[in-house]
Amino acid sequence: MNIEDLIKADVEYDHFLNVARLSLSHNDSPDNYPKYMEAIEYALERLKPEFDKKSYGDAFREASEDAQWFATSLVTNSEREGDGATRLWSMAACCDEEEEKELVKRHAVDESRHSTMYLKMLDYTFPDAIEPEFRQELEDKLSPHYALTQDLYVVEDSEYARKPSVDDYIQMNIAEIRTAMHHMLQRKALERFCPEENFERVSTLSRSLLRDELIHVGYTAKLIEEKADEGLNELFFERLNDFNEITKQELAQKVFD
Repeated sequence: MNIEDLIKADVEYDHFLNVARLSLSHNDSPDNYPKYMEAIEYALERLKPEFDKKSYGDAFREASEDAQWFATSLVTNSEREGDGATRLWSMAACCDEEEEKELVKRHAVDESRHSTMYLKMLDYTFPDAIEPEFRQELEDKLSPHYALTQDLYVVEDSEYARKPSVDDYIQMNIAEIRTAMHHMLQRKALERFCPEENFERVSTLSRSLLRDELIHVGYTAKLIEEKADEGLNELFFERLNDFNEITKQELAQKVFD
């Protein structure tokens, strides 16, 4: 399976393992990540991710039939990406190892850029959604506008001013797999609402976001493989179970991020 197969899949569920494998196949092979793959398979044998079920996709499609809801969800995605960027920026500043620091920093920069990309998707899909005089103000509020050329620092009052742990990377990994699957769900809604003359640009943005998410799944898998010790299988299962509980709560509020 490649990224185009994922985008054009007939169904948008049962892809958790596919996303994980595809993220590792880009520059390597899943066979070189035995601990990580064993942990995923251990968890999936015991638990079905809520966000990888047909019922989850059906709930998203039902919610996204409402144009206002879908437009608001793009802004919410922008906000979440910007918030995630600041968390990662603080964590990167606390990393001891240079390679790890650069990987987490790049992730923060990507999330910051994704925040603005979601707003661009909003612009193309719903051209009149935001008054022009407030558009830049909204972007500056939601995105920290990080760049690789900037020096790292701990964000003021950040709760993430610490070196990331294996537990953190597992949570990031699952979150990025979930986000990748959200891009598959979003595509049909984008097709429904986006003006035809803008769809190619929206599609390019969507593909770029998905590629980045796969890169993030891949690098966190690499760090999990390198740093994890005994207990990885059970910890991965526990964190996937945590995500299931969060997903159930969000579903009740029609929140998909």
